[in-house]
Amino acid sequence: MKFPWKETPILYGEDARRFEEEMKRVDNMSKEERRANAEALSKRYEAICKKWNLVVKI
Repeated sequence: MKFPWKETPILYGEDARRFEEEMKRVDNMSKEERRANAEALSKRYEAICKKWNLVVKI
């Protein structure tokens, strides 16, 4: 690697609360919801690549 890894920042206040809530939300997702999210993300990624004429290599 060219650059060393940076330390993970410590979250405080509202950022920490928001992160904690998001982690709870993700943990409570069903397999179907996770699969639907992954498929939607993949479609958006492909659309962006097509718009910008990028080669999609997955």
